[in-house]
Amino acid sequence: MKILITGGLGFIGSNLAEACVRLGHEVIVISKSDKKADNIRDIKDKVKLILKDVKDIKDEVKGVDRIFHFAGTTDNYWILEDPYKDIEANCVATIALLEACKKYNPSARIIFGSTFFVNGNPEKMPVNAETPCKPLGLYGATRLAGEHFCHIYNRVFDMNIAIIRFTNVFGIKEQAHNKKKAGFNYLINLALEGKEIPLYNDGNFVRDFIYVEDAVNGCLAVAEKGEQDKVYYIGRGERIKFKDMIDMVIEEAKGGKIKAIEPPEFHKKIGINDFVCDNSPLKKLGWKPKVSIQEGIRRTIEFYRDGGNGV
Repeated sequence: MKILITGGLGFIGSNLAEACVRLGHEVIVISKSDKKADNIRDIKDKVKLILKDVKDIKDEVKGVDRIFHFAGTTDNYWILEDPYKDIEANCVATIALLEACKKYNPSARIIFGSTFFVNGNPEKMPVNAETPCKPLGLYGATRLAGEHFCHIYNRVFDMNIAIIRFTNVFGIKEQAHNKKKAGFNYLINLALEGKEIPLYNDGNFVRDFIYVEDAVNGCLAVAEKGEQDKVYYIGRGERIKFKDMIDMVIEEAKGGKIKAIEPPEFHKKIGINDFVCDNSPLKKLGWKPKVSIQEGIRRTIEFYRDGGNGV
């Protein structure tokens, strides 16, 4: 099978590329630049890398069986520097991909990667596809717009698109020094360096974390068995206090110390408090998480200790 991954040098995309190579698929990776090429160093001779902005994509989609669209921005902070960045990366690029597929490969199976940020702060949990979406920042709003583009192209042009919303994904190949995008991995690295670990509100909020291997397997399950035009949450579907996760990190890293801090004003406006998803539609496809939170933390720490640093 021929698979194309936009944003395929990124955290989830590169892990997905490795999984697809192991399964014997022909893999094409599209990335705006090669600065994250180290993420696929172990499979670089087995994938085709195309350096191109997705906004300029055209016949690269020809002959492809499945497309995972993961390119885009990854946090809420662009609104402070360049708000058009979210619009170009998450809206314009998504339309460009859909138009390319409509013209060159309308039967391609497309998996659109979205985020739980589209929900904002939900009134009830667990969150499912029927939960109202009230994004708190441009990142979530533009990801939600991308979802609507997919619904429209499914309906108007009978394209074959499913939507996945990632919860908090962590693990190997994620950046260790980017607290905006990769907050949990950033804190893991602080523990490894024996530094203080700053926690908002003492870490007494609930999250739905999932190790990247399980997230990738969820993507593959949706691609193979998921329904057209349906939304699937990819998360463990389990409540866990963030402080409890940091306690696991300190135990596994044998270093670090929690320091409670007051969230900055911007975070208070755009930050999500508690979140847990309903992943039963994903489980109905035969998927289930296999890597525990503690085991995922152990693997991530081992990755950094062995010299991996994420890019």
